[in-house]
Amino acid sequence: MGEIGTTYAEGRARITDLVRDIDDAHAEIVVATCPSWSVHDVLAHLSGVCADILGGNIAGVATDPWTAAQVDARRDRTVAELLGEWDEVGPQVEAIADVFPGRTGRQLVLDLTTHEHDIRLALGTPGARDSGGVAIGAEFVAIVGLGSGLATLGVGPLEIRAGDRTWIAGTGSPVAAPERLFDDVLLGADPPAPTTSPVGTLDVDAFELFRAMTGRRSGRQIRAYDWSVDPAPYLPVFSFGPFTTSPTDIVE
Repeated sequence: MGEIGTTYAEGRARITDLVRDIDDAHAEIVVATCPSWSVHDVLAHLSGVCADILGGNIAGVATDPWTAAQVDARRDRTVAELLGEWDEVGPQVEAIADVFPGRTGRQLVLDLTTHEHDIRLALGTPGARDSGGVAIGAEFVAIVGLGSGLATLGVGPLEIRAGDRTWIAGTGSPVAAPERLFDDVLLGADPPAPTTSPVGTLDVDAFELFRAMTGRRSGRQIRAYDWSVDPAPYLPVFSFGPFTTSPTDIVE
C-alpha cells in the first residue's frame, strides 16, 4: 500500500479500537457534529463507503441520499457486524486507494478522519490530532476547499500557516463556475494562481483548520483565529463545498 491506503488503514484501526467494546447505549449516542446520526450510524456510513466503492455504486457519491442509503441498509446490524464488514471491505479499498484519480483518495482519508474525530467527540475520547489523516485532511481542505473557494470569492489571496505547512489561497479576482472549479481541483488540477501577493495571513493549528473547513467550528470560533486581516470577507469559504459552519461552538 501507498501513503493513502496506509493512512486509511491506520485510521480504521484507531476507530475500531475506539468502538469495539462499546455497549448499545454508547452506540446510540447522537454525534453532535452529525446531528442526524448516532455513533452506530457513522460506523454504518464508513463501512458502507468501502462497500459501495467495491460494488461500483458511486453515482451520487458523497451526497446525502448516497450516505443515507448506507446507513439505512445497515440499521439493524450490531456494531460487531459493522466492524466485521468493514474489516472485510476496508483492506480491499486500502489496496487500491493510492490509484484513485486526482485527490479522491485524499478525500476518502478526509472523510474517515473527520468521522474519527466526530466519534471521539461523541464518546469523550480525544486523541490522534497529529495523525497522518489529520495532515492529509488539512492539506486537502487548504488546496481543494480554501484554494478553490477563495478563488471564487475574489477576495485578496491569503497565506495560510498551519505549523510547518504554508499554502497561498485565492486569486484576487473572482473565478467563474465555482462548482466546476471545485471538481477540477478535486480531480487533480491546481487552483488558479494568485494574481497579486497575499494581502494577509491566517495562522491556525492544522487540526483546527481541518475541523473548521469540514463544518465542525462556528463562525465565532473561526473569527477568533489568528488573522492579520479582517476575517469577514473570508468567512464564506468555510461553507464552500459540501459543508457549512456549525450554528454553535464545537469544543473538542
